[in-house]
Amino acid sequence: MFGYDDDELNDILMAKATDPNVTMLVTLDKSQAGGKHEKMLLDADKQHALAEFNTHFVIGQSATHQISHTKGFVADNKAGCEGSVNWSASGEGTFIVAGKSGGPGFKAQNNTQTIFTDPDSVGRFQTELIAEHVTAQKQDNAPAERRQTILPVAKNHSPQN
Repeated sequence: MFGYDDDELNDILMAKATDPNVTMLVTLDKSQAGGKHEKMLLDADKQHALAEFNTHFVIGQSATHQISHTKGFVADNKAGCEGSVNWSASGEGTFIVAGKSGGPGFKAQNNTQTIFTDPDSVGRFQTELIAEHVTAQKQDNAPAERRQTILPVAKNHSPQN
């Protein structure tokens, strides 16, 4: 995820991340993970001892050392989601007034989000997300207490499509 500062979504994801029956990969962009709100969330997440679960967390950049701008997920090998929405208040337009989105001061970016369930598309996107995760893992930018190993890092790793 490129932008990540949604407290409510973080709570939902942490519930999944600490479920021993769930395997989760989290890949955050290096430039965004250092933001004030993102840092606050990541520091709070440390209390969950994610190393004890099937959660694999890395912070990195693209293979060419640019921002890692992918925004999406695959759930249960059944559904994928990709689009331009950062998981943040400004990306989602989550300013709530009286229990409803909108109202005075409401701001939201123009974003797209596609949900797909076609098995081939889900598989291809999952392969891409794993490749991006392994690339970030090799860069090793996560604090030591947050680093996880998902796959042995091979010198000549090339993801298969």
